[in-house]
Order: sequence, then C-alpha cells, then structure tokens
Amino acid sequence: MKKEILILSLILITLGLGSCVKDELFKGPPSLSELKISPTAPRDVDVVSVSVKATDLNGIRSVTLFYKINDGAFTSTDMVVLGGAPDVYSALIPAQASGTSVFYYVEATNTSEQTVRIPEGAPSITASYTIGAPSIVINEIYSRGTTEDPDWIELYNNSDQQADVSGFLIYDSGGQTGAKPKKVLPSGSVIPAHGFLVVVVDDAGESGFGLSGSGEEVWLENASGSQIDNISFPALEETQSFGRIPDGTGSWQVLNTVTRGSLNDDTPPPALIYINEVFSNGTAEDPDWVEIYNGSATSVDVSGYKLFDSGGQSGSKPKKEIPAGSTIAAGGFLVIVTDDGTESGFGLSGSGEQVWLENADGTPVNDLTFPELTDTQSFGRFPDGSSNLQVMNTVTKGSANSNLDPEPEIIILMNEIFSKGVDPDLDWVEIYNASTVSVDISGYKIYDSGGQSGSKPKKEFPAGTVIPAGGFFVIVTDDTEESGFGLSSGGEQIWLEDAVGTIIDDITFPALVEGQSYGRKPDGSANFFIFTEITRGTSNNNAATLTKR
Repeated sequence: MKKEILILSLILITLGLGSCVKDELFKGPPSLSELKISPTAPRDVDVVSVSVKATDLNGIRSVTLFYKINDGAFTSTDMVVLGGAPDVYSALIPAQASGTSVFYYVEATNTSEQTVRIPEGAPSITASYTIGAPSIVINEIYSRGTTEDPDWIELYNNSDQQADVSGFLIYDSGGQTGAKPKKVLPSGSVIPAHGFLVVVVDDAGESGFGLSGSGEEVWLENASGSQIDNISFPALEETQSFGRIPDGTGSWQVLNTVTRGSLNDDTPPPALIYINEVFSNGTAEDPDWVEIYNGSATSVDVSGYKLFDSGGQSGSKPKKEIPAGSTIAAGGFLVIVTDDGTESGFGLSGSGEQVWLENADGTPVNDLTFPELTDTQSFGRFPDGSSNLQVMNTVTKGSANSNLDPEPEIIILMNEIFSKGVDPDLDWVEIYNASTVSVDISGYKIYDSGGQSGSKPKKEFPAGTVIPAGGFFVIVTDDTEESGFGLSSGGEQIWLEDAVGTIIDDITFPALVEGQSYGRKPDGSANFFIFTEITRGTSNNNAATLTKR
C-alpha cells in the first residue's frame, strides 16, 4: 500500500512540475504589430479607425487605444474585434478640425497581466497623424537585392498635394532597438502628389540595412519622430516584392511583378505567344509545320489554342486545336505539324499563304503571311518573337531562328587515279573539291591496304593544302617517303579520310595499261570510267573513255 501511495505521489509531483514548466514556457507578453489607421490621410470630416494585430498564447485580456489632441491629455478607449481576422482589434477616434495633430498608441494586456505597447517606448513615443496633411506610407518592399540593385523600400504619397519628407526615418529591428542608427531621408526629399520615392536601404552608410530574405518588420517615422507606418513582410523570391494594391490604401500582398517607383499591379502580364516559323515544303517524312514561340517570362499553357489557314478562317473546315497539356516554357518552342491527315489538318501552300493563331477563348493572338519558299527555306521572325519577318535559309525547327546561310556542305572526293607511273611521272591520285567553298585539306590522309592494315603509315596531305571550290589537287603516292605507296597495276582499293580520321571516300580501281587512268565523269559523280585521255589536275568531263565501269 505504501508503495502504491509513493508511486501515486511521484506521478502527481511529475504532473505538477510539468504543469509548472508549461506555465513558465508560455508566460510571455502579448505581441502587437501592424498598427494602422483608415483613412490614411484623414480630412476634417473623417472619423479615423485605428487597428492593430494582437496575439498571445495564453489569451488577450484587453486592448486599449490611447490618443490625445495636440498637447492635450490622453483619452483611452477599448479596442474590439469586429470580425474578419480574429486577432485584429480596432477603435475609433472622432473627426478633428483641419490642422489638428493626433497622437496615439495601443496597449495590450494578456491573461497573465503582462502588458506591451506599440509603438515601443509609448507614451513618450507615439504614432501620429495631422488632419489635412499628406499621408506618407510604406508602399512596396523588395528584399532580394543584388550588388547592382540593392534592397529598397518604396514610399507613397497618398494625398493630393506634394509632401516634403526630409528628415523622415526608416529602419528595421536594428534601428528599432537602437543597435544602429535609423536611416534618415536627406534634406530636399519630396514626393509628388500620389507619387513614389524609392529608398535604397542596403547601402554602405552606417544606417544602411539589408532586408531579410526570410521576412522581417520595418518602420517609418516622420521628422518629428512619430511612427506613421510599419509593416511585417514575408519571405520573398527573387522576382517578387511585397506591396499594397491599390497603392497607398490597399491590402498587402506578394507581388509577382516588381514595380519599383511605379503603380503596383499584380495582374499577370499577357502571354506573348507568336507564330514564329513556317515550313511549307514538307515531305512524307517531314510534313509541313508551324513553330509557336513563347516570348513570355514564364511558361504558358497553350492547350486549346487553334491554328488554321484560310479553310479554318472561312469555316469550310475545322481549326487545328493544340492538345490539352501543351505547355511552352519561357523562351521555348512548340512545333505543330499541320499536314497530318486529320480533319483539321492542312498543308501549307508552296506558293505562300496566310496562317492564324487564336487562344483558347477564340481571341486572335497573331497571324503571319509567308511567301513562296524553296525546299531548304523557312519563313519566320528574327529575332524570335520580333516583328521582323524574313525568309531564312537555315531551317531551325523547334529552336532559335537564324538569319545565317546554312553551313556549306563539304564534299571532297578522289576523282582520278593513275597507277602506271614511271619516273618522273609517278603514281598519283587527283582530289576534287565538289563543295561551293574552298576547303583546307591539311591533315587529310590517303592510303592503300598497307595504311589500312597499319603495316605502314598513312600518307598525310601537307599543311596549307587548300582546294578552291570546284578545283583539283594531285597528290603523288609513289614517292620515297615512309608513307609512300605505289598503286598496283592490277588494281586495288584506296581510301581517303579527313583530318579527324573519318573515312570520306574509297575507290577500288581496275587493272590499267599505259595511257589510261580511272575516275569519275562528270567530276565528283558516282559514274566511273577508264579514261584513254588522262586529265591530271583538270576536269574529267570531256575526257575520252574506254568503257563505263
């Protein structure tokens, strides 16, 4: 029995200690923030509503507004929750005559009888407003600054008259606690009626302060040291700010469009979707297509957009609808094959025509009229998404448009072979440049079975060997170099490779007699002949032949 009583006592003691610890953990003062007035620029006919956010883990016992007129005594009035946010309390200050200054602060007490005031230091330090005076408020905050664009706070003049804000102070917790000086606006700082002033806060001055990327609280005082605005802002991304909509009076919200020094507007910018490139000379393997480009800063869902030519425009056939789930990344492309054999499919006219694009609501996005094109041409915008339309000789399906001519195709071939050489006219091979540009064949290699098997080195073309377009170069193979090789009178196979070791041509030539060579006719073609007229270093096109191989 004694043992049971002892155990029960220990349990009760433990619970009691736990309860005490719990009470101690939550015996902190209330939290007050977001002290505001409405309207922000009171006139002599306006009753002013003062609001504040008050929270406490144990519960709020009372929230009281204290205000005084000019140098009079403070009057107190209870603040109440009127609906909406459960922790926002408000009370009213009666209308006052024009030019009257009203000073106010708020005091909150929790159920543990702990008290806190806002502004901190009240009643010596108060918030204030003057009837008929300009209302200056914090309007936008940017906390993800860089060296080139440091953190800033935008102020707004919410009145119909110019406001001199020289000597106003702006600060974060460092200035609030006195750990560092508050940032003072320089003499001559003026904000036009309904205008803006951007204050760079993260400067190199002693009062400079960076705004926390994870969010914090900032304050604004007038030149008399009265707090006129403060706001707690949240964590923001690099492309976001935090501001009021509408300016000066609206609710605070994260803005996905940073509007430094201008009207806050979080309306998403219109999608910039363009017909960007058209290819009208398709084949069965690569049918006609239209490329769509997203010039927006964010991805765009183009599901339900429609593409069409004159048939869809006139209603004689259905418009081609872009499938659900079609999204184009910012700066990205989507290729729509138009000539797909479906009911809405349409071929693009080889002689040119007009095509249209509309969004999912049926609103025209843009259109493009393209001219007659060749098989190797497209038509589109350069740069991508611009109004500059042109024929492009480089087709860039699904990638950035280019106004450069395509890289010329390099075609280097063995064109004529002479295997019956005698000193001083030794065996040789003629190389032909079938390209439209000069080609440097330095480092190219030619060889027979010895070079192919590795039993001897391949013969390399000398540095600086350039063949003009349509030109010839003769290389003597049967020289005294280690890589030299004679061409077999009975015929054999020889190879040609480029400077990176890729085989670009090989020929197996037959037995030849004196006075004969073997090669292509016309030059560079796939037609081979035994020539009875040797044309070393010149065209084979008119050479006499023995027979076609």
